[in-house]
Amino acid sequence: MNDIATRLIKTPLKIEFSKVLGDYDKFKFEFDLLSENNDDPIGLWLKNMRARGKVIDENEPLLQLLVELHRKIDKLNARFDNETREYLKLDHIYNLDSIGHNILVFKDDVLEINELYYSRLDIAVFPIRKMPIFFESIDKNIAKITLMHSRDIVDFDSYIASKERANIREEKLKNKI
Repeated sequence: MNDIATRLIKTPLKIEFSKVLGDYDKFKFEFDLLSENNDDPIGLWLKNMRARGKVIDENEPLLQLLVELHRKIDKLNARFDNETREYLKLDHIYNLDSIGHNILVFKDDVLEINELYYSRLDIAVFPIRKMPIFFESIDKNIAKITLMHSRDIVDFDSYIASKERANIREEKLKNKI
């Protein structure tokens, strides 16, 4: 498969994407809006607390849960106030077949080779969020990620590692039966 230097993990993640063409600035604007630097006030407060060394490791999970509850309450309030977050309309919605470190593999041949795309990926990480990604197609169904936020890279790679561990446990279980 084009000499991809990563193991691929089967996972049916939903991805929305569009060809960038001449609209790079429009997509880059949304990419920046979805960055970790534009977090909500509670997220910024938590980062400041971490930076000052006020967060102790054993408190981290509890603090993260409280922050997520606060975010959910903020989202509910925004709904009641008819405030909704608008995302760019992207041309395609597909499920991926598999992923690897910096690699996306689509089930079907949906890409044009050597084109730049902007996408939003729904992935089961905590906290749940849309990951904005720029990628370049290297085949009709394979793409190389060219730009992601640093926090998203960490979470994306962690997701791959956790799926690999789950697959290994599953294989061990199969072999015992």
